[in-house]
Amino acid sequence: MFKTLESSDKSLRVIETFKTFVSTNNDSGSGVFAVKARSGSFRNYVSSSDENTPIVSGSVTTNFFGQPTHHLINTRYYKFFDFNRPKEGNYVPFDIFKYSHQSRSLHTSSSVFSISRNLYGEKIKPGSIKLTDTSNGKTFDIRDDGDGNLYDFAFSSSYATHKSNDFDMAQGVNAQGSGSVIGNVFYSDGLIVVNQKGSYKDVGFGTGYTLQHQATHKIREFEYVLRAPAGEFNMSSNISMTKDRLGSTRIPQTGSANEDRTWVYNLFPPGDSPNLSGTGSFATQYTPASHSIDNVTGSTWYPFVTQVGLYDNDGDLLAVAKPGQPIKLSPTLSTTFVVRFDM
Repeated sequence: MFKTLESSDKSLRVIETFKTFVSTNNDSGSGVFAVKARSGSFRNYVSSSDENTPIVSGSVTTNFFGQPTHHLINTRYYKFFDFNRPKEGNYVPFDIFKYSHQSRSLHTSSSVFSISRNLYGEKIKPGSIKLTDTSNGKTFDIRDDGDGNLYDFAFSSSYATHKSNDFDMAQGVNAQGSGSVIGNVFYSDGLIVVNQKGSYKDVGFGTGYTLQHQATHKIREFEYVLRAPAGEFNMSSNISMTKDRLGSTRIPQTGSANEDRTWVYNLFPPGDSPNLSGTGSFATQYTPASHSIDNVTGSTWYPFVTQVGLYDNDGDLLAVAKPGQPIKLSPTLSTTFVVRFDM
């Protein structure tokens, strides 16, 4: 009893969900940490002379060196970024997100905040970042504007004016339009970069910080409309309607006469002795409803639906839907089942 679904019977709805996370400075194993990035020459580079940020997670300590970190961040997000459009050619910078609304300029030193994938999901929700940092005797409230730019919330009014005047949405951000942009956030990679200059030179490495952000997770809701017109599916695969069943369950078995016989005995109570020829109270093979009892073969009998299976083109069962209670099919009306599930 199979029926092919039409394309109009299937639909997919994508729902974005968000969850708020709050982390404090370099919590061991929290999944959020800050490292220092410093520009410099790699000629005769020696890591022992480079600035190092040790990150402790449980019993493991990982060292992050300033110059390689700066080189990675610069190459990945800044060096090939064009204010007017993404780089055309062989290289495109990562995280091209509303590039015409962004100002990207990497200072010679910066603080890089890394957020673990399991804390931001598919991406950080734009506009959800709040970084509260205490350093140099001051407390900073750093926010993102939803376009990948970071600014000091204490100057939110002047920042809004600066962005509306200097950020040319049609031509891209002017090279001189860095102004009160103090860094960037790369939502899809879970990275926050704060330029360490002026008052922000020790952000992430002062008395402490608290980082709040929202993770993005997409839920895909599948819907299938299953129609059973009157007169269709007037059959059941329930074992109880099999003729001469005698209350038994028959077990499929393959192989020679002596092969796998042991496990068959284990399925039945002591005293029963089924064999491969099917003698005794039990048979070794059962085909559901191949012969039905008489009272379910008449035209006035209609079954109750207790579950619906969804199969792929290879006949593999992918999902099972069960109604809250058995539903009797009608001999005169069509019955429609709507199956929804999330992934």
